[in-house]
Amino acid sequence: MEPVIDHWKELGVAFDAIYSGFLGSYKQIRIVQQFIDTFRREQQLIIVDPVLGDNGRLYTPIDQKMVSEMRSLIQRANVITPNFTEMFLLLGEHYQSDVSEVRIKEWMLELSATGPEIVVVTSVPEEPLGERYSVIAYNRNGSQFWKVPIDYIPADFPGTGDCFTSVLTGSLLQGDNLPIALDRAVHFISYGVRATYGYNYDPNQGILLERVLSRLNYPMPVSSYEVF
Repeated sequence: MEPVIDHWKELGVAFDAIYSGFLGSYKQIRIVQQFIDTFRREQQLIIVDPVLGDNGRLYTPIDQKMVSEMRSLIQRANVITPNFTEMFLLLGEHYQSDVSEVRIKEWMLELSATGPEIVVVTSVPEEPLGERYSVIAYNRNGSQFWKVPIDYIPADFPGTGDCFTSVLTGSLLQGDNLPIALDRAVHFISYGVRATYGYNYDPNQGILLERVLSRLNYPMPVSSYEVF
């Protein structure tokens, strides 16, 4: 990573956005921190997907030192997209699946106070647990919360979080406002899961992106976002 970054410095490359996803070590997280500090410029979109864990647990290669480094990295971002588990990890809170809407909002405000203007939390369980989930976003510019609910689909494909943040990033760069970008990303992933679920297919390969990519060119349907 470092020789590539040094080469980009020599070339004087400038970026409209900087977007980080899964990072495999605390050293890589520090490299990305330095990258942002070096290449940051005015009106630039900086998105960090703090990939740490899911379902109340850390992913296998992640340890507490990496969690601590990720807390530093998100301070440099405009937008962060933790899932429900990662929200707890970033805040140092004990994981719990049943949380009130008021408490979720308080925690999102705490995350935003560390630096990022926009906090997007995915996979938020709704009552009754196990039937429905939401993506909830907070924008400090305007102090507004948004929510996009989605029905649970009994399938587990790795990489859906990466796809979600990628679509969100592209949508924001194309000029969509936050609730429309949320809508677009949530429904693209939902459609991708549904399109993949019926196949006799190794789920470890993720969703069948090739079958659904063309939907990103479709006009935005009637929106399902809610003021939260």
